[in-house]
Amino acid sequence: MKKSVIALSLLACSTGSFAQSCPVNVPNDIHISGEQVSVYQGGEPKLLINEANQLFINGKQVALSEQQTQALQSYSEHVKSYLPKMADLADDGASIAQEVIDELSSHFGESDAFAGAEQLVDEYSAKAKQKFYPEGEFVMPADVFGSMETDWKQEFEDALKHISVESVSGVIASLSEEMKSGDLSFSEFQAQLSELKKSLQDKIRQRSGEVAEQAGSVCESIEGLAEEEQELQKVIPELKDHPMFYI
Repeated sequence: MKKSVIALSLLACSTGSFAQSCPVNVPNDIHISGEQVSVYQGGEPKLLINEANQLFINGKQVALSEQQTQALQSYSEHVKSYLPKMADLADDGASIAQEVIDELSSHFGESDAFAGAEQLVDEYSAKAKQKFYPEGEFVMPADVFGSMETDWKQEFEDALKHISVESVSGVIASLSEEMKSGDLSFSEFQAQLSELKKSLQDKIRQRSGEVAEQAGSVCESIEGLAEEEQELQKVIPELKDHPMFYI
């Protein structure tokens, strides 16, 4: 089986779905730990919204009115709800690759032959999650969308190339055994190859569309957060020096 059959099918989902651009700038690291939200600058926490919806800037509490506290609480809840969904998007590429491997395994009936590819998917998935949960708490890295378009996308494509090589090796091993035993003729091999290619293309097209839709939804939510933050800064001017988003 030619490498390009699997490699191109896998790589088809990398552009547009995994690293969809979002017109929002994240100037500082944002941490979510339990019910607390904090903004880090230079590796130090500069702004903290605690579980009681109290605001601290540079370690000093900012006195808030009831109206300000309510506005801050609403914003904090939205941040805690929407931002962790970014971690799910980072893992979607791995889930698509795993589905392709499952399809190969099911098609050829040789699950053991794809163990190497499955291990690579698991390693990539763990690495993707580690980017957002480096020490157990959620972190939205500064300039996350810019790095997803460059560094993360390249890492994703490199991982898929390695996965595709392992997948091809599994397919060849499975087909070689069938052809050696006389259970598979060359014409039957071509028919299986054609059927497999169509199945993979259909699966990836469907899943890539779903992921792109999810990515668009998350982006819209973050754009909404940026707009909400701008309004909140009018209510609490002290927030302007430690923004979470620019739009």
